[in-house]
Amino acid sequence: MARAQVVALETVSGPKQARSERTLYRLLEAAEALINEKGLADVSIPEIVRRANSSVGGFYARFRDKSELLRALEERFYGELEQRVEGLVDPERWRGVSTRAIVQAAVAELVTVTRERERMLGAFLVRAVQDPTVREDALRFRRRVTERFEVLLLDRRTEFGHRDPVLAIDLGIQTAFAFMQQHILVGETRVADRTLSDGELQLELTELLLAYLGVREVARATTAKND
Repeated sequence: MARAQVVALETVSGPKQARSERTLYRLLEAAEALINEKGLADVSIPEIVRRANSSVGGFYARFRDKSELLRALEERFYGELEQRVEGLVDPERWRGVSTRAIVQAAVAELVTVTRERERMLGAFLVRAVQDPTVREDALRFRRRVTERFEVLLLDRRTEFGHRDPVLAIDLGIQTAFAFMQQHILVGETRVADRTLSDGELQLELTELLLAYLGVREVARATTAKND
């Protein structure tokens, strides 16, 4: 997944000079790379420092421990995703385009992010079980996603067969998130005695959500605009 623009982090202490900020982001990049390679439990602070070409003192000037580092990674991750969501729900992008295309694009983004940052998301899930603050951060992010998609999709409520479009959008998004959380925990999505490819997973999750929303297909004139 391509990086969004730099996200300002409120959870990080320490100096704010440009050189120090570069060190901070090297530490974050090194930590995420190591987590993706080995998993959180097997990553040590000395390894992170070496990968970042920094020092143990530089690490502790910014983070009290590895847990606080992960909190900063979590904040950065959600900040990047919020930027991507804003681009995804831009009404101009979808003018004249089918509701199916919107749901397809949203599901594709969810599956892609899950695949590309699976180890990081797994670390966040473990922390969410242990730490109510982390859990609330994840729920807050999901609520913001729901609010943004409600603004976009409720303009198309006449296409929905569900009796309560607001409820359907909210529960549909919760279902998609829960589905991918299971995928992270298990390591695959296995149904009917076979493992679904990413393409198959995107297709089936799209059909599941459209069926639940009761979307009636409506022909539209144009295709989605390029980013």
